[in-house]
Amino acid sequence: MKVKFLPVLPLLASLLSAEDPGLKGPGLEIGLIAESSSITPGRALTVGVHLKHFPGFHTYWKNPGMVGMETSLDWKLPEGFTASEIRWPAPENTFMGQYPCHGYERDVTLLVTITPPEKISGDSVTLTTEAGWMCCAKGCFPGFRTLSLTLPVTDRPVPAPASRALIEKALKEQPSTDHNLTATLLSPVDSSVIKIHFKSQSAFPKKDLYFFSKDRQISSDHEQNFEPQPDGSLVLTIPRSEFSPEGKTSIPGVLRIGKRCYDVTAKAAE
Repeated sequence: MKVKFLPVLPLLASLLSAEDPGLKGPGLEIGLIAESSSITPGRALTVGVHLKHFPGFHTYWKNPGMVGMETSLDWKLPEGFTASEIRWPAPENTFMGQYPCHGYERDVTLLVTITPPEKISGDSVTLTTEAGWMCCAKGCFPGFRTLSLTLPVTDRPVPAPASRALIEKALKEQPSTDHNLTATLLSPVDSSVIKIHFKSQSAFPKKDLYFFSKDRQISSDHEQNFEPQPDGSLVLTIPRSEFSPEGKTSIPGVLRIGKRCYDVTAKAAE
């Protein structure tokens, strides 16, 4: 993974007052929560790393864009337990200084599914993850913390209303997969310019459109212009990111239309 830290950021910070709250870390509160206050053998458990941002601060999505570092979770689990990849809430456009990026200014919960084995030895289980993040306002503050949650083993899940409410909110913030959108990749593999054709059974608005690529093929440092087509569809033409992986025949991403976000993968025409 390539992470780009711009050399101008320390200079920017040095020009601002040390009393500026945008230059004081850590910029957030972070904690590990679970949908249940217990764990049941063989039953998947949704857990979440909750990020509460201080005013003016943000952390980063899985593709930060031209600057930043996504939040990472390295799980240390008992034998037989597995953890899924992070289920990322829909991202926002934000800025590190004058540099556009992809992240979260709002409070969010990064969801992960923990799957226990059919048999668990002992009366309790400790779930542990090594969290790493970058939280920025006018300055940037990398953070690392070990987050742990010890849960009793029970035959049935025990409700955890406060945590469950945060997890339900995070579920609602997942990009929707229930839609009639299609995306066709018009450009060749590894071309310097990416072209994507978006179609929908509903009319597209004339503004408030943005496509976040999940795998860094598209960065945050180019304005996105969607060209309307005679049939009401749209074509996005944009330079390929310098961080783009090679050999990709599709572009997975999140298409924002107004206040709604949709999980879309642009694939080459068959």
